[in-house]
Amino acid sequence: ALLTGIIGGTITIEARYAKSEEVKQQLEEYYAKQLKLRILEIDLKPSPPPADQALKQYLLQELRKGQ
Repeated sequence: ALLTGIIGGTITIEARYAKSEEVKQQLEEYYAKQLKLRILEIDLKPSPPPADQALKQYLLQELRKGQ
């Protein structure tokens, strides 16, 4: 019974850890998509102001950091 409890507990902990990693991965993917969309938004402007160009550079840097 003790052995079964230990094995069951280990499996439960592993399953929770796997799920948290999956959620973390999904959040990172969502964040990257948001950055890409914001960059696209800036790129679609006919003549973006310097502030938008600086923001684009920052967003690209953040995107590279996440990869």
